[in-house]
Amino acid sequence: MEANSSFDETYELLFPLIYRFVSIRVPKSDVEDVTADIIVKIWRGLADIEQMTALKAWALKIATHQIADYYRTHKRKPMITLEDTTKPLAQECDQSETWATLLSVGETLAKLSPQQVNVIQLRLIEGFSAGEVAQILGTTQQAVDSLLYRAKKGFRKIYQGNQNKGGRVL
Repeated sequence: MEANSSFDETYELLFPLIYRFVSIRVPKSDVEDVTADIIVKIWRGLADIEQMTALKAWALKIATHQIADYYRTHKRKPMITLEDTTKPLAQECDQSETWATLLSVGETLAKLSPQQVNVIQLRLIEGFSAGEVAQILGTTQQAVDSLLYRAKKGFRKIYQGNQNKGGRVL
């Protein structure tokens, strides 16, 4: 993407990524507003970015700061809303097993720290490298690797403990 690209091009490239990132971190009622604020900040700062190859990492760093600002002004704790995450699957009775798994995974993620959820989403879901995640989160690559290791270990322990009990994570 060139520095003089249009707003539409920027929006098309970044909106899905930013929306997914925000939707896990803020209440559903505020996701669109926060996402719009982030896109505007990205657009305004686009001329100042030196390396367009790092655009997504830079955009997610802006998103991280904007979400922190959101919680400072709303004084609420970040949370994953499982009701919103599972609503489409709940409407399909044929997929009750998939729904139960999704609910269990969501509840397991809710028991991890926000930093662990961030690194899982960025590394495993979004596919960023450890270096890119470090840049987004403002830390070192070694810290990202360590955090991912602990996040996976914690997730596995909580999830498998739940499966051994035969119930849902509460």
